Parts: sequence; C-alpha cells; structure tokens
Amino acid sequence: MKIDIETKKNIKIFQEDGLVVLDNFVTKTQVEEMKSYLSPKLCFDRHRPENGRFNVPRFAHKSCIHAYYTPEDIIDTPHLLDLANETRVLSIIEDRFGAKPTISLMQIWWLLSGFEIEANLNDRYLTHPGEFHRDVDDWSEIKLFIYLTDVDENSGCHAFIKKSHTWLLSPKTRDLDISNPDFPIVNNLIKITGEAGLAWLENSYVLHRSFVPKNKDRLIVAITYTLSALPLGPKIPLRSYPENSQFDTYINRIYLN
Repeated sequence: MKIDIETKKNIKIFQEDGLVVLDNFVTKTQVEEMKSYLSPKLCFDRHRPENGRFNVPRFAHKSCIHAYYTPEDIIDTPHLLDLANETRVLSIIEDRFGAKPTISLMQIWWLLSGFEIEANLNDRYLTHPGEFHRDVDDWSEIKLFIYLTDVDENSGCHAFIKKSHTWLLSPKTRDLDISNPDFPIVNNLIKITGEAGLAWLENSYVLHRSFVPKNKDRLIVAITYTLSALPLGPKIPLRSYPENSQFDTYINRIYLN
C-alpha cells in the first residue's frame, strides 16, 4: 500500500503519542446522514437488559448512562463501512500491526448526562472519575473514534494520556488514577473536544477514559481493529458485501460475507 506524505506524518504522530487526529476525515453531510439514519433507531442499556429498547435520548431510562445501538442497525449506518475502510486509516493501522487488521467490533452509543446518580453507585465509570485505563482485548488493538455530536468539556469528552502506551505499569495493572505520583499523568492529559465529525485513531494501550457528562449528551462511533476476532463482535457476518465493493475480504470478514 502506497503511503502519501500526510499519512507518513500521521504515522509518526501516532507512534509517538499513541493517538492521531484525522483532519478532514468526515464531512458535515456524512455526519448529518448518519445521525438522520440513527434517529428513529432504538438503543439498549447492556447493563440493564430488562429495560428493553428505547429511543435516545428522549425516552432513555433515568438509570441509563451508556445507550448502545444494535449491531444490525450499526452495520447499515451510512458511510460507516467506507470510513472504516478508508486508505489512510488502514495504512496507519497496518504500519502499527505489521499485518492486515481485522475490523472486529463496531459500536455507536450515547453517553447520557441526565442519569440518576443513586442508581449507579456501583458503576466504576462514575465512582472513579480520576481513573484512566488501557484496553487489552487483543495482542494489539486500535480504535477509530468519530464524534457525531459537538463535544465540549461538559458533554463527556474523551481524554487520553499522551505517550502512556510506552509506560511500563506493574504486572496485571491496566488502570491508573490521575493523582498517581509515579507517572506524569496530569502533564500529559489531553481532552478531545470539537465539532461533530471530529475523528481520531487511538492505540488502545494508551491510558484513556471519557469524563462524566454534566449537561450535554454525547453520540460517538468506535470501530475496533485487532489481529483476531473479539468475543463481543458478531458470531456470523451480518451483511453481504455491497455490489462492486472494493473492501478487503480479510479485513471485513467479521461483518461481511
């Protein structure tokens, strides 16, 4: 795969910082078409399946913090597969992996601000607001994130600790608190804010978290690339390849046949 100068710059930043923002990646029209498609679809709270499916954010149960769209609805989201297979994205990931990646999991979910605190006192996300973590689902893992709503510091912005993918933590440790004196966490803390359409690639070994939203809801896309299949992904492909598709059949084998 031929790599242009801009992608080479992205690769260098990604290698050094563990995250790179993708400029001019998603258009406003694409964002609006994705949101319009998702608007009538129903979500679920995977921590409370007994609540069934509901329209978000209007009819979300008051206990709900994270409301997810179903895999069957996600796979049909306009532009999603094209973005997941974009040349620049795959080039950066293949450079990191040294091999073709697997699109192992695609998620779209709401992070809600109007939840009842009393109903979530056992939720680690809420009760440990200074805790950052690594994802260790595979030998190597990279995620493509796309904001579908405008995000500021009050709407559950994503944050990461720059260069923390290179830090050696104690064995079996995947969490660090922001106040930990042994690592320069605060000095390397980056909060990602911006308009809908902001996109970035993140090495999942970077310490990261989303902050608890205060007064605005957040809608986000996350596409996970790994070396192998993940347990949370589809057990069988959900759709056939689009007509005249140029998608790589190995990269997309979990979702398409």
